[in-house]
Amino acid sequence: MTSTSPLPVRIAKTLLICLPLLLATPSKAHAYADPGTGAFVYQAAYAAFLGGTYYFRRFLDRLWGKRK
Repeated sequence: MTSTSPLPVRIAKTLLICLPLLLATPSKAHAYADPGTGAFVYQAAYAAFLGGTYYFRRFLDRLWGKRK
Protein backbone atom coordinates (compact mmCIF):
# COMPACT_ATOMS: atom_id res chain seq x y z
CA MET A 1 0.00 0.00 0.00
CA THR A 2 1.45 3.39 -0.96
CA SER A 3 0.62 6.60 0.84
CA THR A 4 -0.12 9.65 -1.24
CA SER A 5 0.42 13.22 -0.18
CA PRO A 6 -2.56 15.48 0.33
CA LEU A 7 -3.53 17.64 -2.64
CA PRO A 8 -2.12 20.97 -1.28
CA VAL A 9 1.27 19.32 -0.72
CA ARG A 10 1.31 17.93 -4.27
CA ILE A 11 0.34 21.33 -5.68
CA ALA A 12 3.09 23.04 -3.66
CA LYS A 13 5.69 20.54 -4.88
CA THR A 14 4.58 21.01 -8.47
CA LEU A 15 4.80 24.80 -8.15
CA LEU A 16 8.26 24.59 -6.59
CA ILE A 17 9.42 22.59 -9.61
CA CYS A 18 7.61 24.54 -12.35
CA LEU A 19 8.02 28.12 -11.12
CA PRO A 20 11.84 28.27 -11.42
CA LEU A 21 11.59 26.73 -14.89
CA LEU A 22 9.06 29.37 -15.97
CA LEU A 23 11.21 32.17 -14.56
CA ALA A 24 14.33 30.82 -16.25
CA THR A 25 12.84 30.77 -19.75
CA PRO A 26 13.43 33.91 -21.81
CA SER A 27 10.48 35.91 -23.04
CA LYS A 28 10.18 38.65 -25.63
CA ALA A 29 10.50 42.19 -24.34
CA HIS A 30 7.92 44.50 -25.87
CA ALA A 31 9.18 47.63 -24.15
CA TYR A 32 12.34 49.68 -23.94
CA ALA A 33 13.91 50.57 -20.62
CA ASP A 34 16.75 53.06 -20.84
CA PRO A 35 19.64 53.10 -18.32
CA GLY A 36 17.98 55.88 -16.31
CA THR A 37 15.08 53.59 -15.41
CA GLY A 38 17.17 51.60 -12.95
CA ALA A 39 18.37 54.77 -11.26
CA PHE A 40 14.77 55.98 -10.98
CA VAL A 41 13.63 52.72 -9.39
CA TYR A 42 16.57 52.85 -6.97
CA GLN A 43 15.77 56.45 -6.07
CA ALA A 44 12.08 55.65 -5.52
CA ALA A 45 12.92 52.70 -3.26
CA TYR A 46 15.40 54.81 -1.28
CA ALA A 47 12.88 57.64 -0.88
CA ALA A 48 10.16 55.20 0.22
CA PHE A 49 12.50 53.72 2.83
CA LEU A 50 13.51 57.13 4.20
CA GLY A 51 9.92 58.38 4.20
CA GLY A 52 8.72 55.26 5.99
CA THR A 53 11.48 55.63 8.56
CA TYR A 54 10.54 59.25 9.16
CA TYR A 55 6.84 58.51 9.69
CA PHE A 56 7.60 55.47 11.84
CA ARG A 57 9.79 57.66 14.04
CA ARG A 58 7.02 60.28 14.26
CA PHE A 59 4.58 57.53 15.22
CA LEU A 60 6.89 56.36 18.01
CA ASP A 61 7.34 59.96 19.21
CA ARG A 62 3.57 60.37 19.47
CA LEU A 63 3.26 57.00 21.17
CA TRP A 64 5.99 57.57 23.79
CA GLY A 65 6.08 61.35 23.96
CA LYS A 66 8.62 63.79 22.59
CA ARG A 67 12.31 62.93 22.69
CA LYS A 68 14.72 65.22 24.49
